[in-house]
Amino acid sequence: MTNAPVGVADLTWMPGLTNQDLRDAADRLVLDRCDVPAGSVLRTFSRSVRTALLDGFLTSEVVAEAERRTRDLLAQRPAAGSRPRLRAWAGVRAPEVPLPRRSR
Repeated sequence: MTNAPVGVADLTWMPGLTNQDLRDAADRLVLDRCDVPAGSVLRTFSRSVRTALLDGFLTSEVVAEAERRTRDLLAQRPAAGSRPRLRAWAGVRAPEVPLPRRSR
């Protein structure tokens, strides 16, 4: 029994994913969204890169797809002035605590 890969394409001819491409895209996103903290933008971009890679995008398409996904996710984010609590924004409901009865 051999461990030869079956059906794997040779991707050596394709341009790779470089750190410079990722940095340039991250810089563009941070400059475009001044209303969102830079750390939030970078975390969202990092998650978008990871999901684009997991979804099987070619390395030459990952940066553009991750940038598109990041812009979409940040567009869904509420404005800074009227931001609800993070739990509500993430769709997590807080448990409702009953109010105590008033004594008469």
